[in-house]
Amino acid sequence: MKTIKNIALKSTFSAALALSATQASADGFYIGAGIYSPEGEIETISDSDTTPAFFLGYQFIDTSVFMFSAEVGYYDLGSFNSQVSSVDADALTLAAVGYLPLGPFFEVYAKAGVAQTNVDYTVGTIKDDLGGTDGFAGIGASVDIMDTVDIYVEYLMFDTEIESDSIGAGIRFDF
Repeated sequence: MKTIKNIALKSTFSAALALSATQASADGFYIGAGIYSPEGEIETISDSDTTPAFFLGYQFIDTSVFMFSAEVGYYDLGSFNSQVSSVDADALTLAAVGYLPLGPFFEVYAKAGVAQTNVDYTVGTIKDDLGGTDGFAGIGASVDIMDTVDIYVEYLMFDTEIESDSIGAGIRFDF
């Protein structure tokens, strides 16, 4: 059943991306990457990690008052260990992002969407897959250092079986 969900979610991401690519020029697309510090907590584990994240988006509305985009991404939610158990988690995401410009070089934003999570939880020799389709949300701020390059910092919360929050910083390139 998990395989069917994974295939369906990946197909939806691909179709949405292909549809937006056929209806728009390169203007409005952006890509980004960052380094995140997720914290995970479940039963005997409470730990943090340093992980990568990557995303691709398209900005549908771009005014001096409000901006709106759709974004797909990959977030490594970390690997956490204790003496008797371990967790390894990641997520593929689809999100709506709303931006509020606060001057010509600074903006704050909020994002919310769905995440196809993969959460492998091991206690001793027993392995369990706690992943699924979960919600996630976040807030952030970015500084426009050039017309097409932004430096950002954001805080994300994933609604998974483990308590998973992440703070990260990175760079975004607008086309």
